[in-house]
Amino acid sequence: MPQRWRPAPVSTGVGKYGGTNTAVAHLIRRAGELTMDEAADIYHARATRLLIDGPAADRRALVNAKRTAVRTRRLPEYEEARHAAASAWRAALPEVQGPWLIVGSAIANAAGALVLHDVLDPKEIIALLGPWRQAIGSTVPVGPGQLRHEVVPQLVR
Repeated sequence: MPQRWRPAPVSTGVGKYGGTNTAVAHLIRRAGELTMDEAADIYHARATRLLIDGPAADRRALVNAKRTAVRTRRLPEYEEARHAAASAWRAALPEVQGPWLIVGSAIANAAGALVLHDVLDPKEIIALLGPWRQAIGSTVPVGPGQLRHEVVPQLVR
């Protein structure tokens, strides 16, 4: 009996987190591998951002990011990336006590910003992704899912 041809699933190159799937997956994996020194660096970077810009700017960036996610129909990807990044960090939490909620929120903010990098205001990208970038470095591995260089050049170096 001749076999019927069946179309194989075709990948669009857009993964679970949208066009920046690779970058988001890299950040999530990295969040689960943070050292204590790196966690302290994220804490300091996030605290500095709050001192310089103020908590109102932080809240405004988060509200605008969520509105943008809704408007662009990326809310599920946005929320999943934030949750996965924070969960990876929680799973890797050390036994010692520390200011881990601040670190977790900075990690979640960075993951969410990556999902919306192409539609979010550059100031908000910097507010949300900045502490991670300042403390850890590049959020983008070589390959698909790179951030647009013209939007946030200082975040991709």
